[in-house]
Amino acid sequence: MRKGDLVKLNVNKCFTMKYGGKRTVPLGNGYEDENGIVPGGRPTTPAEVEAWYNSDASKGIDCAGESKLPPRSVTITIHRDDVLVLERARCRVALGWGNPRPGMAKVMLPNGETAYLKRELLETA
Repeated sequence: MRKGDLVKLNVNKCFTMKYGGKRTVPLGNGYEDENGIVPGGRPTTPAEVEAWYNSDASKGIDCAGESKLPPRSVTITIHRDDVLVLERARCRVALGWGNPRPGMAKVMLPNGETAYLKRELLETA
């Protein structure tokens, strides 16, 4: 796979045998498996972080008595039949507070949104 290629989800690696794949357990959960969904993610933008700080969700403290931290990523839903454009075939991305995850690919969805997901879950269309 190279930048600019059209790709889609590899059904064998993403879904269980009950729903046409070759997995024995769901990749995420049963709902996603049943509905042909794979979650991707992308880092939050500075505008989204600012909007979070201005919302009521950021006020107060958490259950440990510490101040709340803004979300670092947004979940993007990728459907089984979507044809995606590969923007970066090999990349690392930080989708949480830990270290960046290697083995990711950056794709553009049909609606123009970008998302990151594991490279091994994709195949050329």
